[in-house]
This record gives sequence, structure tokens and C-alpha cells, in this order.
Amino acid sequence: MTVAAAAPSIIPAMSAAPILLDLDFTNFVPVAKATDGGEARADTQIGDRSAEQGGNLVFYTRTGIKRPAPAADAPVLVVDDDEITRRVLARVLGAKGLPVRTAADSKELQQVMRLPPLPRLILLDVGLPRISGFRILQLLRQHPQTSAIPIVLVTASAENRDIAQGLALGADGYLSKPLTVATLNSAIDRILQRPA
Repeated sequence: MTVAAAAPSIIPAMSAAPILLDLDFTNFVPVAKATDGGEARADTQIGDRSAEQGGNLVFYTRTGIKRPAPAADAPVLVVDDDEITRRVLARVLGAKGLPVRTAADSKELQQVMRLPPLPRLILLDVGLPRISGFRILQLLRQHPQTSAIPIVLVTASAENRDIAQGLALGADGYLSKPLTVATLNSAIDRILQRPA
């Protein structure tokens, strides 16, 4: 039996919300978080607040993935519970001319994912309140509308088992904090320049 594949298309505003409603990231109790301001420079270390080691840059190319071309205004989505990290990442991405959306936790992520267009790339922290980034990654990979979106884990966890788990769950890359803006730029360029 042959199944005809539909041409890639952007999800219309009215259909995006119902399709993604089953990505329920809100089942866990929220954890309070501190907020502060921050600036991005070329030598800025992102996420250097608690990491003992950092700088791991791991990429894994998932083969056989058909990635539809993102909409011209498709954002990069930054999901991190640390406000300083979100601001720095948003500033770096903005300097590259990329539209940015942010989410502090899984609840905000679900709201942002309902807004069209879907992201061209997701930078996802692992240590989030409510539900871990690993679980979010797993849910995004299982959902037909989000399974092909490139996802890079950006986290303070640099243990080999965590890297292996992230890649096994379908992450396209793994960046351990602290990382420099130059390393982040390199990672973004590699991911976004992949053929669809």
C-alpha cells in the first residue's frame, strides 16, 4: 500500500492550537526562580552560574529526517528557566538577524508552540521546573508536527550519561554550559545550514 505524502506547509493559525494541545507540559509543580539582567558580548560565558565544567559541543546528525523549509519568519525558540540566560541567548540570536521567542518553563513552552509559525530551531535547557528538558524533547520528537524541528540541548549538565540520553532521545546537538557566544554561534550556524 502506498501512502502519498502531503507537501510541507506552514500550520495555519486556527489549526495550530488544537493540533498541539496534547503536548501537555503542565502536570508538575512549578519551582520559584530568580531573575536578573544580562548582556551579550563575544566572550560572554552563557550559563556560568553553577557549572563546574563546560564547553562540550556535541552534534549528532539524524539521518532520514525530512525537514520542511521553515517559514521566513520562523523563530528560534529559547527554553530556559534562567532569565539571564534567556536574555543573552535572545540577544545573540537577534544579532544574527533571527527572530526569537522565549519560554521559562514547560507551561510557557506550550503556549509559545501554539503560535504560528513553528520554530526553525529550539534551544532547550534540561534542568527546567515542572518537567525536564529530556521529557519535553521526547514529547516533541513523538509529535508529528514537531518531530523534525532541530533541537539543541543547552544545559549545565555535562555528564556523559546525560549527553548520551539527550542524543538517544533525538537531540540534534548538545551544548554544555558555560559556553561562549562564539561556540553558540558556531552551533547555530551548523544546525541551520543543514539541508532540509
